[in-house]
Amino acid sequence: MTHARKPRRNKRYVPRVARLPMLIKTQQTLAPLESIIDQIERDGTVTVDTRNVPIFHCVADGEWYASAPAIAGMADFFDMWATRHGHAFKATALRQLANRLEAGMPIDGPLMAALNREIPNLRRIGASLDQADASDLLRQTQIRAELDAARATGA
Repeated sequence: MTHARKPRRNKRYVPRVARLPMLIKTQQTLAPLESIIDQIERDGTVTVDTRNVPIFHCVADGEWYASAPAIAGMADFFDMWATRHGHAFKATALRQLANRLEAGMPIDGPLMAALNREIPNLRRIGASLDQADASDLLRQTQIRAELDAARATGA
């Protein structure tokens, strides 16, 4: 005896927006920083532009950016994450690297060791973020950078 089945409900296919997994985004974000650190460890140098401002090449968009503000922005991002999620993490080595690059000061062995200890934590934090949290933290970091720039110019 066969039973009549209910007809299958045909749902309309709605494609989702393709998003990169956070592991890949974390890699894309930290790769330029790791490249700067590797160059310092290997050659003892940093790439600079014609005005002797330290710069790095972003593979994602092919552009060159000033290293110190970008690294300071990363430190702000991870410090905001720690504040928001109640963790005691501080990106002190990143901030110190940004300050030394900005001032043209030498980068010594203890700072390099601290950076090498800090990078795995940054990777772990980045991989644990969800898309909404990462986007919101990025927006807050950009707002902070704009406010700092406005304060610096006296606006």
